[in-house]
Amino acid sequence: MSYHAQALLTSDATFQGRSYSAAVQQAAQFDDALSAQIRRGDSDVLLAFVRLNAAGPGIADKVDQGDGTIDQSLVTDADLLSLTQANWPIVAALYPSAP
Repeated sequence: MSYHAQALLTSDATFQGRSYSAAVQQAAQFDDALSAQIRRGDSDVLLAFVRLNAAGPGIADKVDQGDGTIDQSLVTDADLLSLTQANWPIVAALYPSAP
């Protein structure tokens, strides 16, 4: 796994937007403190999903082009949905209540 690819993915604006969208879509399915924070657009919470999604199993390897660049489009929407669902309890534990 390339930490460089993971770092590039974390800072990729398109990947960030896609991760935000997956979190917002999932927040519509729940009625808890985390979903309320996401619906309000809490940037710390949303960025936590970006960081954890980029660190997901095999994700950095999947996007690594081998030349110091990445292709975030290789992360499918299904990947993002699975990552967001798996990371939900982790982020909820980090941000247990609405500010």
